[in-house]
Amino acid sequence: MTTPLSSIGFKLQTPEDSWQLATVVAEKGRRVSTADGNYVVLTTDCGSELWAKLDSENRPYAILPHFAGKAESQILLTSRVKYNDRPLDGRLMGWVNPSQGTLGFGGPPGDYPLVFEAPDYAFYTFMEVPCTVTVQLAAFAQKLEIFPSLAVYNSREGRTWEAETLLAAGAASAHGQPSSSKSPHANEAFINGLVVDCKTLENPLTHGHFQWARLKVMGGAFDICCDPLLLETPLTPGCIVSGTFWLSGRLVFNHD
Repeated sequence: MTTPLSSIGFKLQTPEDSWQLATVVAEKGRRVSTADGNYVVLTTDCGSELWAKLDSENRPYAILPHFAGKAESQILLTSRVKYNDRPLDGRLMGWVNPSQGTLGFGGPPGDYPLVFEAPDYAFYTFMEVPCTVTVQLAAFAQKLEIFPSLAVYNSREGRTWEAETLLAAGAASAHGQPSSSKSPHANEAFINGLVVDCKTLENPLTHGHFQWARLKVMGGAFDICCDPLLLETPLTPGCIVSGTFWLSGRLVFNHD
C-alpha cells in the first residue's frame, strides 16, 4: 500500500514501525517552537521531511511528511481550515496564480482552488487572510497514470480534461474523478500535469528509493513524489501524469 510517507522513502508496515519512526524524529530532529506549541522537524539531504507535532507534555502525537523542493507557486490564501481543536493542526485554502481582480468580484480569483496540509501550520496564525503568498507545494501520488507525451495524452479516447488541470477533492468527486474524500476541505486533488524534470532519489535514513518530478499545472508548479510501486514506467521529462495526490505546502519565508 502506498502512502504519503512511502512516497518519500518511509515504508511503515506495523505499529512498531510507526513508533520507531517517531523515536527517530524525536532523537534526530530539530525542535521548532511557535507561540502555540512545538514541532520537531527531521530533514534529509534528498528533500524528505518529517514534521512531528508535540503535545503539552512534549510527546509526538502526529507525524506529517513534506518534500522540500523548489516548485513555488503564487497563491491567494482565502481561508484557514481547522479539522480539530489542536493549535498545531490545520490546512490552508487558496487560489493558484491569483488574478488582478478584487476577491469576490468579476470572476474567479485565480486559475483554480486547492487545499493543502500545512505541516508547520502554527507559524501562519499571525497572517491576515485573504493574502497573497508564495508556497512550495509538494504532492504525494496515491494513484497514477503516465502518458509518454502530450500528443499521446491528447489522442486518448474519451479524454475529458486538458493536460494541465487540477480539481480539488470535492470537485473531483463531483466530476467522477477518483478521490478518497468528497469533502471540500480535504487536502487531496486530481491532477493532470506536465513533467518538467525528474529524478530517482534515495532516502538516506531508510535507503528506500522514490521518484521525484517537477510538475507544471496551469499557472502553478508542484514537487511530486511517487512510491515506485505506483510506476509501471519511469517518469521522463515531457510526459503527462494523471492521478490523485495528497497535498502539502510550506510558505516561502525563512522561519527556520
